[in-house]
Parts: sequence; C-alpha cells; structure tokens
Amino acid sequence: MLTFALFAFITSITPGPNNAMLMASGVRFGVKRTLPHLFGINIGFGLMFLVVGAVLPLLPEGSLEYLNWVAIGLLLYIAVKIATASTSFQEQDVDGRPWGFLRAAAFQWINPKALMMAFAGATSYGLDNVTGAIIFTFVNCICGIWIFAGAWMRHFLVDNPLRTRILYISLALLMVLSIIL
Repeated sequence: MLTFALFAFITSITPGPNNAMLMASGVRFGVKRTLPHLFGINIGFGLMFLVVGAVLPLLPEGSLEYLNWVAIGLLLYIAVKIATASTSFQEQDVDGRPWGFLRAAAFQWINPKALMMAFAGATSYGLDNVTGAIIFTFVNCICGIWIFAGAWMRHFLVDNPLRTRILYISLALLMVLSIIL
C-alpha cells in the first residue's frame, strides 16, 4: 500500500493538465474560487478509478482510441484558452469563471494523464479498486499546491502582462507536452 501511495503522490504532483489548469486558475481567480475545481478533480478521479478496472477494459479497442483523440483535441483547445487568456487582473476584466466541481470531475474521464494513472494504478499494485480510489482521492489533494503557487505568483504578475503571458504560454506548453509524453 505504501508503494501505491508513493505512486499516487508522484503522479498527482507532477505537471499535467489538471495541475496546469489549477495553477492558471489560481493566478486568475485565487485560491478560494479555485477550490471547487480541486475538489472536482479529487472526487472525479476517485470515481473514475473505481470504474476503470471494471468497465474500460470491456470496451472495444477502437473506442479507447477514439476517446484518446477526443481528449487530445480537448486538451489542445484548453491549452489555447490558457495561452490566450487575458493578462488583466482587474476584477471587471476577469473574463469567465473558474471551472466548477462538476466540470472538473467530468474532465477526468478524458484527461489522458488521469486515465493513464488510473489504468496503471488499477492494474499494477494488486489493491482493490475501492482502496485505490480512496488513497488517490486523498493524495490528490496535494494538487492544491498548484493553486497556491498560482495565487502566490499573482503578486509578481499583476503589473506585468508580459510575465503573465509567458506563464500562461508555459502552462499551455506543459499541457501539450503531457499529451506527447
């Protein structure tokens, strides 16, 4: 169980689509407004982990490839949205809203990194799905560090649109790299 918890920690804290979006949301909206997004990731991933071992292996191979292409397209779209987000921090200029609980939970089902984590965790450690889901749900809370990092960086970005744009483009590139890797 300890090795599984270490696997869950390492895969949860490393850069990927969820963490890039949490950091960008932390920069734009702050910690409090981004917390529903974090909770959606945690609960959504835990539920996905429960189902992965039983349902996804039963799907025809072609459907998994289709899901992969849909996920890649969506991740590229989100990366473009992050890279081109407004660099203004004036409250009246903050367009849109942070992702909410349900949107973040649903996103786990098409997030390639999350799916890989679930497949690897469900098949490699010999834990039952419920135990694995519970461990991952709690360990995934570490992703909140990305929100705090984004909120902390806001102080350095608020008066510098160029730095903000560089950060947003870097986060978008990290997201694209997570697709490639």
